[in-house]
Amino acid sequence: MPRGSEIILDDSCHIIQHEAGAAGVIAGVQTRTIDFGNEMISFDRIKKYIRTEDDMHQPKTSLICLENAHSNGKVIPLSVMENIRRGADRYHVPIHLDGARLFNAATALHVQAKDITQYVDSVMFCLSKGLCSPVGSILAGTHKFIDEARRKRKIMGGALRQSGVLAAAGLVALKDMRRYLETDHENAQFMAEKLAEIPGIIINPEDVQINMVFFNHEQNETINSEAFVEFMKDRNVLVNNSDADNNFRLVTHYWVDREHILTAVKAIKEFYAQE
Repeated sequence: MPRGSEIILDDSCHIIQHEAGAAGVIAGVQTRTIDFGNEMISFDRIKKYIRTEDDMHQPKTSLICLENAHSNGKVIPLSVMENIRRGADRYHVPIHLDGARLFNAATALHVQAKDITQYVDSVMFCLSKGLCSPVGSILAGTHKFIDEARRKRKIMGGALRQSGVLAAAGLVALKDMRRYLETDHENAQFMAEKLAEIPGIIINPEDVQINMVFFNHEQNETINSEAFVEFMKDRNVLVNNSDADNNFRLVTHYWVDREHILTAVKAIKEFYAQE
């Protein structure tokens, strides 16, 4: 991306919300965000933000960034990915995919990861998270793109020595752990259904698409969320603190089974019963 250009992103995406302004600090590019709210991302909205004209007052759009699965647990259908790809090609703008949960998205869509990434120019995905590797992510793209990325990684001091042990764990993640993701999703659905049975809990189990369960409670506005997090922690259940919408997040993974889920649900019920 040329310095001084701009990238288009969903306002709620991880790159915007949790990367400390890295795009501006490191790459010298401007971010232009679109608030999709609860709507599905679409090229009809994106194209209104694309700037390709040679105007000295404006940065040119150099990249569109997508997130699939999104950090809010939503999955972008292939038809939407394809439509954005076609639109971006008309404006000659490349697409990068933040695919931290790429394989969760593929599992939810019942497709292969390559069926999603065919619509982007580059992708970064995590070997940790659902794939259970202790550490690691992979950047993929064309040979030319990766050659440039390796050089910039070196400049940033990102090269690793003696990293074979990490690569070995990554291979296990890619070869073996993908098949457990469907179970993670089923467990998340099970958890959502159990939470929906608790009086006052606000959740729609149909909204759960991958291994992340978001919920809130009628009393959340008046309850100290930190007290809830500590209450759960005392019962060996780790919960993210509430977000801007007062939602709490629970995540299922390889080491979480139905018994663990019932324990968590019971603790949540006990917390709100005492309030």
